Amino acid sequence: MLWLLSQMFVLCLVSFAAGSLLTWLSVRGRGKAEPPKPLLALPSPRLAAEKVVVEHTAEKAVAEPVRPESPLLKGNSRTMVYHTPESPYYKRMKGDMTFASEADALAAGYRMWTTKGRVKSAQPQ
Repeated sequence: MLWLLSQMFVLCLVSFAAGSLLTWLSVRGRGKAEPPKPLLALPSPRLAAEKVVVEHTAEKAVAEPVRPESPLLKGNSRTMVYHTPESPYYKRMKGDMTFASEADALAAGYRMWTTKGRVKSAQPQ
């Protein structure tokens, strides 16, 4: 009886060692995982932080922040539409692309925003 238990123990030990060795050999050949590639276009870089200009006067020092100009046009790279400040969607859209002028947006392949009324009136009847 003791002989049978020792044989079962050795058989289980050998099976466990063989499985561990095979697992180690299969994992050993793998390199480090590569980071996943982004599927979407990266957003445009953010504007530099506000700079503080300090003017020294004889009476007291006055600090005035210099605010960078906000981009005039916001573009949506999924729909390829750019919005001007006159657009009703300008304030609520995030705009993953920004353009300094309409010529830049048109050169990049974007089209101007339209309302449903403008689209209907533009179609010939």
